Amino acid sequence: MKILSIGYGDIAQRAARRLVAAGHSVVGVCRHPDNKPHVDGVELIAADAGNEQDLRAVMHGNEFGAVLVTLTPSSYDSDGYRNGYVVPCRHLQQVISGLDYAPYVIYVSSTGVYGQQNGEWVDEDSSCEPESDSGRMLLQAEALVRDLPVPSTIIRCSGIYGAGRDFMLRQLRDGKVTLRESWTNRIHQEDVARFIAFVIEHPEKRNNLYLLSDDEPVMQYEVYQWLARQLGVEVSSEVEPGPGPRGSKRCNNARVRHSGFTLEYPTYRHGYAEMIN
Repeated sequence: MKILSIGYGDIAQRAARRLVAAGHSVVGVCRHPDNKPHVDGVELIAADAGNEQDLRAVMHGNEFGAVLVTLTPSSYDSDGYRNGYVVPCRHLQQVISGLDYAPYVIYVSSTGVYGQQNGEWVDEDSSCEPESDSGRMLLQAEALVRDLPVPSTIIRCSGIYGAGRDFMLRQLRDGKVTLRESWTNRIHQEDVARFIAFVIEHPEKRNNLYLLSDDEPVMQYEVYQWLARQLGVEVSSEVEPGPGPRGSKRCNNARVRHSGFTLEYPTYRHGYAEMIN
């Protein structure tokens, strides 16, 4: 299968390596291909996801079996989130509507679309009332993908961590930790890439929406305390009450588990232990 990857960042690159190893070919679209690592079996094209003519030129000149969309904001404010998330999906909707073939679309979103603050369990059917600009723009982008005239899957990822995504470890080492009494959720970057490949390779598993998180929601302060013990560093014993800046919720990954997908990193301990070692 020929697969288009719009927004060829870290997650897309990890997914591309797996897809190429499985026998697929990948075309990656990004603004600066020269800055991306070379991967055998991946063709990189200089194009802007926020430019409809660029997308049209790529998609009308090829026939893709699947389109993976992994977008990032152009800046961390309302306009940046709109330009980074909503505008490309609006262009994609226009371009796909004019195709003479029907690719399967995978859109990588975030659990930031949920606004729960009090430790509630959330799943694919939970209400989405985000309070952040990023959450609101992601929800708008999801709606555009959901309305595409082709099959699609939205993957809402909880906090992605792994090599190069080590914010908590750096905060501990720099002594900048604030312990909070709020529920947190995470997913290892390799499990995100593996799940993308999983839904592409198994058409019978292509649900319209998946909440992708590991098996263990956990209090933020518990993660920091565990990490501190592994690193042999001191951390304050004071815990601030109430939700953190990203709310407080517990992600239920039952739909992912029932799909037959098995996490390589089922808890934060599995993933962080490897990073620390």
